[in-house]
Amino acid sequence: MSHLSTTFRVAAPPDVVFDLIADPARGPEWQTMISEMGEISGRPGGVGSSYVGYYRMAGRRIEGRFVVTAAERPNLHQAAGTTRGGWARWTTLIEPLDGGSEVTVHLEYELPGEILGSLFGMLTGSRLDQEFRRTYENLRELVEAEVGRRAGPWAGGGRGGRSSRAGTGTRGRPAVAGKTAGDDRDPNETGRATAPGAPGDSDTADDEGGPAPFAAEPASTTVS
Repeated sequence: MSHLSTTFRVAAPPDVVFDLIADPARGPEWQTMISEMGEISGRPGGVGSSYVGYYRMAGRRIEGRFVVTAAERPNLHQAAGTTRGGWARWTTLIEPLDGGSEVTVHLEYELPGEILGSLFGMLTGSRLDQEFRRTYENLRELVEAEVGRRAGPWAGGGRGGRSSRAGTGTRGRPAVAGKTAGDDRDPNETGRATAPGAPGDSDTADDEGGPAPFAAEPASTTVS
């Protein structure tokens, strides 16, 4: 049996991270070795739900059948699967940390005998480790980009957040002394109010983007 693990931080709440990991239909968006999904049954993230994924390994298309064996939203997701002559078990732990999440992943696996030799020639050691790292870097970027598209306290935070450049208004216009973001009044005029609903009043300061809950840190990965 072989083992890979990684721990990394995400500027997103645990429930958002869990929901993306637990949805097998979105696997090809972030898992680097999966090429497409097959049949998906049951509620995403529910114990007993299942899915079929097709992986590209050493030039071969490998079918994996997975079943969710443990799930406690938003902190735990585990799926176990089999291929012809091999198996894998993914365990993901998600904990709140500093306004975001810390994610720990353990992958235990045995490779199918039919590809053992060729796969070891291409993906063993640092190459397989790189694919594992890249998969979870993709996940982090996808989660943070998704959070950045939502209005609310998470918008603008983290690596995937969108924020306006300093010194610009809410629509990217240069800020003018005496004006606030979204205020088109002349600072030298007094007594002139902008009518409710007038252009400029619909923008909010959320576009300015506050500081990230924490600075993104490189994922740490161990291989055994």
